[in-house]
Parts: sequence; C-alpha cells; structure tokens
Amino acid sequence: MNPQVIMLQQSSGFRRLRFRTELEAGYRQRRASAVRDRARLVSAAGLLIFGIFILLDLATLPLELAQVTVAIRLAVTCPVIALVCWLSHQRWPGDLVFERLYTLAYLAGGLSVVAIIAAARLRDFPLPYEGMLLMLMFGYFAMGLPFFSASLVSALIILAYLVCELIIGLATHALMINLFFVLTANGIGMIGAWLTEYRHRAHYLDQQLIHQLHQTAAEESESKSRLISVASHDLRQPLNIISLNLANLAAASLPTEQQALVHRLQGTVGHFQRLLGTMLDISRINEGMIHPESQVIDLDVLLDQLIDLTVDHADLHNIRLHRTETKSELQVPADPQLLLRALMNLVFNGIDHSGGTEIRISVIQRQESVRISVSDNGNGLDPQLRGRVFEPFFRGAGKKEHSAGLGLGLAIVKELTELMHGACGVSAAEGTGTTFWLDLQPQPLIPAHVPMAQQNAKLWSVTASPSGVPD
Repeated sequence: MNPQVIMLQQSSGFRRLRFRTELEAGYRQRRASAVRDRARLVSAAGLLIFGIFILLDLATLPLELAQVTVAIRLAVTCPVIALVCWLSHQRWPGDLVFERLYTLAYLAGGLSVVAIIAAARLRDFPLPYEGMLLMLMFGYFAMGLPFFSASLVSALIILAYLVCELIIGLATHALMINLFFVLTANGIGMIGAWLTEYRHRAHYLDQQLIHQLHQTAAEESESKSRLISVASHDLRQPLNIISLNLANLAAASLPTEQQALVHRLQGTVGHFQRLLGTMLDISRINEGMIHPESQVIDLDVLLDQLIDLTVDHADLHNIRLHRTETKSELQVPADPQLLLRALMNLVFNGIDHSGGTEIRISVIQRQESVRISVSDNGNGLDPQLRGRVFEPFFRGAGKKEHSAGLGLGLAIVKELTELMHGACGVSAAEGTGTTFWLDLQPQPLIPAHVPMAQQNAKLWSVTASPSGVPD
C-alpha cells in the first residue's frame, strides 16, 4: 500500500464512512476481527443481563405471562447469545462471516423483545417500551456494530414494534408518544455509532500510515546497511593494499627524500582510512547496527592491543606513546571491540590534535567505576569548549597540518561508551595538556560465550585498519 494513497484518503475525508477500494477491504477485515474480540465479553454480559430479566419476569409478572416471556428468552434470546459466544472462540467462521452472524443475533434479540411486549399487550398487562430503548442502546454502543449494520437492524426492530402495536390496536396517541421516544433513542444511537466508526476509521488510517512509513524506513535502512557493507569492503581493500606497499617501501633502503615522501604518503593514506572508518562508524550507529556483546575484559590485555594498533601512527608523527601498569586482576564488563574502538579514537585524537610529544594511557580503580584515561602534554583545551567536544561535527582550531577531519571521532566515543552503559568526559586547561577519560562499571559479569565466528563477523574489525579519527 502506498503512503500517498492513505494521505490522499485523509485529505479527502470519509464522511460517508467509505474508503477507497484498496483501503476499504483492509479496514473491514480489521473491524470484523475487533468485533469478534468484543463479542466474547458482550455475549457473556448479554447472558447475564437476560438471566436477570428471567428472574425479574418470574418475580413481577403474572404467572401466565411470565411463562411466555421466560420461554421466549430461554428458547430464542439466550441460545442465540450462547451461540455467538461459542462462535467467537472458534476459528470458524471467518471474521467477516462472524460479523454478519453477530448482527443477526442483534436482530434476533430485538425481535424477541418486540415479541415479549406483544405478548404482554395481548394479556392486558402492558409492558413499557423501555425494553426497546435498552435493546437499541445495547446494539449501538455495547455491541459495537458498524454504523450501517446497526442502523438497518435497528430500523427493522422499530418497524416490527410499530407493526405489532398497530395489529394489537394500541391507541394512536399512546403509539405516537412511544414511537417518538423510540425514534429519538434510535437517532442518538445512530449519531453515536457514526462518530465511533468515523473515529475508528481515522485511527485505522493513522495506524496504516505509521506502518507504511515504518516499513519504508526499514527498507531504506536495510538498503543503507548493504551500501555501508559494500563500501566498507570495496573502499578499505585498495587502501589496505596501498598501506602494505608503503610499509614495504618504508622498510627498504631509500634515499632520504624518497623515505620522507613515503612517510608522508603513509600519513595521508592512514588519515583517509580513518576518515572513511569514521563515516562508516557513525552510519552504523545511526542505523542501529551496533549491538554490544558484554563480557568480562582483562584491561591489561586490551591496553596492550591498543598500543599495538596505534603505535605506528604515533611514531609517524614523532609522538611517544606509553601506558601505566595495570592490576592484573582489574576487569570490567564491556564489549571488547567497542571499548577498543573508543580508546583508539581517543589516542588518535591526541596524536592528531594535541600538539604534544607524549600520550599516556592509564587505568585507576575508583569507588564506583574503573576510569581509563588518555592524557597528552599538548596545547590543552579552551575551557569554553569542554562541553562541546563530544558533539557531532564539532571541530576545534587545529594546530597541526594533519588535524583536518570530520569532527565525528569524539562523538563516536560518546555513543559507544553510552552503548556500554558507561560515561566519558574531558579535563583540561589551556596550555597544560588534555585528559580524556572513560568510566566503566567494575562489577564482575558472567562472560558471554560468543562463538568465534560471530566475533569475527562484527560490524567492523579494529585489527584490520584503525579508523575513526576524532576531530
């Protein structure tokens, strides 16, 4: 179904309680299903009400009349209601057929009330017409019948009542008074039924529009996910090949000028790899493709891996990278790949933007968390910018040639940390260096037994090519 069709129906209106052909069938099926669900409670209530009426007939009516009214209720009304109750819990008939049977049950109930009134008239014990009013209101509001069905059946019941009163010979004056109140009640019921169905139809259109828009968004998201996967593979592969060739050239004995050119090319390719990784990472986060898989992490092992993945980039820019010793038993529950990605972004941020010569990675045990810090001895950070550095696309004034970027690296750090139910922040003073930190809960967690194949199929592999440089 096209969302434009639904919006066109909403704009054109449906005062006649009819949709376009492509919408009407679906609505009727939904309505019939709702009627079936409603009938289960309504039929149970109907049996209770008519059971009370049987007791009242026996208590208030003459015995001869009570025998007739009770017989009508037990032979016609109650069996019909019981049948509806039973059918409402069966798979057969279908919802649309059941809706028609449900409407016929209303007709049978109304005609039984007319028969009871007629029986009382014939025995000179006139019952009030209020029974007709109750039946009409029950059909319009309690039973929840569609507007046209309820109106047609109610008209037939009123017509049957009028014919009976004329045949019995009720005085014209009394008949007109009774008919006036019956028609008034029917008019109120019709208005209520029309408003109810109109509201239900409007709600149905809203639901269908939301469903269609959600489905369209899901299809677009799936298409973007495929594009991201293809782009990640097709773009990273040639860059990795170039990086390997440049690494071989850097290891060769080349003249000084050529060696410097190779280093510059390595920096450029690495920077492009990280820019590409940043765009892919933020796309995955926005598309909800990242789902943390928490397990107990040995921080000592993780930080060794972090050094291995970032030391080449640090050496390329003549920055010393080191870490403090960590307690061997210090563990945190987190996703190892997401945590490693966040820490890599912080290290690359310090390499590319701090303007310093040293980056230090440390871990301390706090009272309620474990804090992992990445500190530099660079130019520091303007205090006015502390609250904005984790915003997407925010970039401070870069002080180095290689500081160009997208302004997404630290935003990715924040997103990944929050996915692991942690917190991140920065402490710095201009001219005295900067410290970025991540806080994680230290409580032990039962390790998640994740198959190795599943781990290798993560959304990205941090060991393939470091990416996601913060800005």
